[in-house]
This record gives sequence, C-alpha cells and structure tokens, in this order.
Amino acid sequence: MVEDAILPEVVRHGLQAVAEEMGAALIRTAYSVNIRDRRDFSCGVFDAQAQLIAQAEHIPVHLGLLSGVVGRVVADMGADLPASSMIVTNNPWLTGSHLPDVVVIAPVDHEGVRLGYVANMAHQVDVGGMAPGSLALGVSDIMQEGLRVPPMLLMRAGSLDETVLALFRLGSRTPDMVAGDLLAQAAANTIGARRLAELVLRTGQAEFDGAVTALLDNTTLRLKQRLAALDGRSVTFRDVLEWREGEHDVDLAIHVRLGVKDSNLMVDFEGTSGQVRGPVNAPRFITTSCVLYTVKAMLDPGLPSNAGLLRAIEVRTPKGSIVDADPPFPVGLCTSITSSRVCDALLGAFDQLLPDHQIAASTGSMNALIVGGTDPATGRAYSYVETYGGGQGALSGRDGADGIHCNMTNTANSPVEFIEREYPMTVLHYGLVNGSAGAGQFRGGHGLTRGIRLEADAAVTLHLDRTRHEPWGAEGGRPARGARVTAVGDDGITILPGKATVSLAKGTMLVVETAGGGGWGDSTMRDPSAARADAENGLAPRAEDAR
Repeated sequence: MVEDAILPEVVRHGLQAVAEEMGAALIRTAYSVNIRDRRDFSCGVFDAQAQLIAQAEHIPVHLGLLSGVVGRVVADMGADLPASSMIVTNNPWLTGSHLPDVVVIAPVDHEGVRLGYVANMAHQVDVGGMAPGSLALGVSDIMQEGLRVPPMLLMRAGSLDETVLALFRLGSRTPDMVAGDLLAQAAANTIGARRLAELVLRTGQAEFDGAVTALLDNTTLRLKQRLAALDGRSVTFRDVLEWREGEHDVDLAIHVRLGVKDSNLMVDFEGTSGQVRGPVNAPRFITTSCVLYTVKAMLDPGLPSNAGLLRAIEVRTPKGSIVDADPPFPVGLCTSITSSRVCDALLGAFDQLLPDHQIAASTGSMNALIVGGTDPATGRAYSYVETYGGGQGALSGRDGADGIHCNMTNTANSPVEFIEREYPMTVLHYGLVNGSAGAGQFRGGHGLTRGIRLEADAAVTLHLDRTRHEPWGAEGGRPARGARVTAVGDDGITILPGKATVSLAKGTMLVVETAGGGGWGDSTMRDPSAARADAENGLAPRAEDAR
C-alpha cells in the first residue's frame, strides 16, 4: 500500500520533469527573441488516451488549450497520429488560440505500442496577415489574420516534410525565423518523446498506467474537497472589455455566474456579449483556460495541471459570443486582451465566493506592442512582439507587485540590449509609472512605462485594455490608473487608441504606460512604514481624488 501511494507522486514528478526538459530544449534551440528570451510557449505530456497528464509551469493561458488539443486534432484528422510523425496546426478552433500560436504534436511509441503523446505551443513572430506580427486591428475575418493550416504532417516516418516547412516560410514575413522556431518545436518534442518513453519503460507499462489513473483521480478529489466547503453558494459578476464600433466606444459585457453543487463547480457565461467583427473574440477553449487558472489561483495553487481538473468543473458558454466565437470571426486578441478580461470577471466572482480572500483587479491586459517593417541595416523584414507587465491587484495582507505580468501570462522581459540589437529601435526609458497604483491599506502594483524611438518607418499594433475603465479595488480599496499610449513626432503628441494598427514614421517616439493594480482596504489604515518605503523609492499610489 505504501508503494501504491508513493508511485503516483514519483510518476507525477517524472512527468513534470519531461515537460520542463522540453521547455529547456525549446529555449536553447529557438531562433526568435519571442521564444528564446521571452519564453512565449508551453509544453505538455499526454497519456495514450490523449489526456493531459503534465504541463510545465510556462504560460497560464495555455493550460486549457493544451489539455484537449491532442484529442481535438485526432478527431479532426479522423485517424490517430502515425508512428514517428509530428503534426503541426494553428487552427484556432483546434488549438484554442490565435494564429501565431502554433502547435506541434508527436506520438510516443515503443515496439508498436502507443505510450502517449507530447506537444508544445509556441508563439511564432509572424504568420502573415494584414500587418507584421499577424495580430492587426481593422480585421473582420480570420482570413485577414494570416496563414491558417489544418493538422499537417511536419514529420513523416522520422523525416522532415520540407513542403510543410516551405508553406510556413511562404506565409511569413520572417521566413527564416518561423522555420527555425518550427524546427525547435520539433526538437523539443523529440526530447520529450524520448524522456516519456524512458519513464514508462523504467516504471513498467501497467504500473505507469495505474499511477496516471491515480494521479488524475487524486487531482479531481483534491479539487472536490476544496469545493465541498462552498456547496450551495452562487454568485455573479459583470465586467467589460473596451471596444470601438466606428466612431463610438462600446463596452462588451463579460458576465459570469459561479455555482457550487455536490462539490462540483458550474461556470456560466450566459449574458456575455455576442461575437464582433473584430479580433477580440475568443474560441471556447481559451475561456476554459481562464476558468482553470482562476480555480487554481483562488482555491489551490498547488493543484497539478492535468485533465483531472476538468472533471469537477462544467463550463457553459453561449455560442457565437466573444467567449465562444464561431469561424470565420477573427480572434487575434483572444490571448492578449480577451483572456485577461475573462479572468478579471472570474476573479470578481470568486471575490464574492471567497470574501476572506479577495484580490483587486490587475492591469487587465497583456499590453502587447508589435512593431514591424524593414530593417534598413539588413534590408530584411522584422517583427518585434512583446507584452508589457503592469500592476498586480492588491491582496488581503499584501501589496500588489509592481510592473509584472499578471494572471494569464508570465512571459519574460525582453532585455533592452536585445531589442536594440535585433530591431531598428532605441529604448529611451523603462520604469514604473508613479501614481498608477490603486491606494488602499495594501496598495496595488504600479504599471510599467517604456519609451521607444523608431529608427525606421514601421507598422505598430497596440493591444491594451483599461484605457477607459480603471482596474477596480477590493474591500474599499481605490481603483488604479488606466493605460495609455502616446506617439511624439513632427506633428506633436498624439494619444493613440488602446487597440489600433497605425503607421508611424522614423524618429517617432512611442511611449507605452500600462495600467496599475487596484488597492485593497481603507487607505487610512495603511502602515506608515509602507508609505515611507514607497516614498523612498520615488513611488506613491494614485491620489485619492485623481479620477
């Protein structure tokens, strides 16, 4: 019995090591700054029934996407993956994400027996579309967003299919970068497949299968135990995503109801706004990712990331809505904006479900800046893609973190030296936005600011929210300051929309200021030593009357 209790934990850590080593291999072999340095990717391990059994702690928004991706791809193909093959696709209604997030899947076999699968999802810097980075505003159809491929054989019988690689090269402004990153994804899967096979054979097939069953069952049981204390409770929350129809600002509602019954959680998005002719729609799977992340964050952060999580959760999404969009509606901002806004709505609902563990709203988007064009030094196309951190919402007993990626993303920072080496841009300043944090007994985190001078004409795409609606506070805490972007050029200073694709001339200075995080509690109760520490660091929360 002792051995039976121990083996699932041994296997769990072994599976986690497989996923982590896949990520390390991808970092070492990737071509782009986006994957190599910012680490915008995730890796997962699956059993022979295509159930997610381990996922490395990479990108939170990918949790629900990877969970069912192998099963969806197999169903779409109408047949299982051939041995010694790798499948590649970026179809959002299979991957759950936008077109730049490309998924590569590999089966794992030994002596004709299917042991499982490994897969990774990585953000490619350009797959075509209307503007560099493949995440443009001004689109009304998925066809305008770039290359979309069904499941295709990237590897056949252990050999690379050069035709598929050529297809991705032809569809990208940065063909060498995309090809190099695709090969890096394949290399990461090769490592993962080898390590998973070694783990299964070392454990023994029957013992491994039993350990995986126990692992998934234990994850479900552990979540149900957390939910049992909430049985019978039901709450609702409404937040909005900022949008613009023609010349008019529009608020797209995200409405969520949480209910707990018989130790199961029901999450219902009925009342959420319908899909729009713009790229803020999301496939259903990304909404599920937001649910899984929030459940882990609010109920039990130590829960393993595997298919057992979903057994105690029912997610209901209205078809044809911004949280369950139909093709061919565009989805380019589903990760950078929509996932963050869905997450905030869920956190607002959990604040009511768990009133003793409230957290204020954070920066509210991934604050993406995408710059592309032709580098005059090389004559070649480039695509700079980065998401900027902001202020984290304050918690009961703790200030929010300053200048950090919040909730659905945790990508790394692009070093200034890399930016200036790789792209025709000069970084003029980089720091925190003083006065952007929401005041409270515990203040929110401060937003980030970065000033960049363009050294060549460029197409610039912005993905920011919270420009009109400020991040809210909790337990009487004050809201934080919202986001804004300004362009300084020969024509003076221009305030740019939070969501836009614009052409800017060489010499323009672009200044991004991300939103802070809301405060928690009455600001008059703040510890004087904490206020002094902020002052010593040249920081202060937003003034109470600054609205």
